[in-house]
Amino acid sequence: MEQLIPITEQDGKQAVNARDLHAFLESKQQFGNWIANRIKKYNLLENQDFVVFNNFIKNLYGGRPQVEYALSLDCAKELAMVEGNERGKKARQYFIECEKTLEKVVKTLSPAEQLLQQAQLMVAQERRIETVEQKMYALEAKTATRSDYFTIVGYGTLNHISVNLKQASSLGRKASELCKMRGIETDRIPDPRFGEVKMYPTAVLDEVFNQSLSQKGGAV
Repeated sequence: MEQLIPITEQDGKQAVNARDLHAFLESKQQFGNWIANRIKKYNLLENQDFVVFNNFIKNLYGGRPQVEYALSLDCAKELAMVEGNERGKKARQYFIECEKTLEKVVKTLSPAEQLLQQAQLMVAQERRIETVEQKMYALEAKTATRSDYFTIVGYGTLNHISVNLKQASSLGRKASELCKMRGIETDRIPDPRFGEVKMYPTAVLDEVFNQSLSQKGGAV
C-alpha cells in the first residue's frame, strides 16, 4: 500500500503528525489556525485525541522550537472526514486500510508479544486518564463557588500530593469531623464519577494533610 501520510507510534499507538495531515488535505488555512479551530470545534482532548510536543527547527538564524501535534488514528480519520473534500475522503480511507494492516500484524504476534502490547496500551491509557483528572481538579480550583474550598483530591493535586481513593475517604472523614466540631460549613461540587463530593476550607485541609504527613513520615 502506498504511503500517503506518514504514520508513527506514540505511547504504543499509531499516530499521525497533524502538520502532515494538514499538508495532504491541502487546506487553505494556516496550520496554526487550522489545528486550533478543529480542537475547539470538535472538542478534541489533549492526551486522548492528540498530544503536543516541540520539534526544534534549524534555520538561517540558528533554530527555533516548532509546536507539533500527534493525532490518534481515530482523530486523524475524523479530521479527514470533516474536511469535506476528495482529499479528506482519500485520507480517511487510507487510515482505515492502515488499521486493517495493523490488525493483521497483531494476529501474527505470539501470546507473550500480545500481552506486552496490551500492557503498553494500558499504561498509556492510565497516563492519559491521570492527565485529564489533573486538569479537572485544577479547573475545580477556578470554578468552585468558594475560592478557598477544595475537595480532598483537588487539594492534593494542586499541592502535588498523590491521594488514592482510600486515602481520600480517610482524609475526608477527618476533615468532616473537624468542620463539625468547629461549626465550619462544608460545601459540595458536582463530580462526574460520584455525583457530588464534599469541599472543605483550605485551613482545615492544611491541618488534616499536615497531620497525616507527619504521622506517616511525609507520605499521605
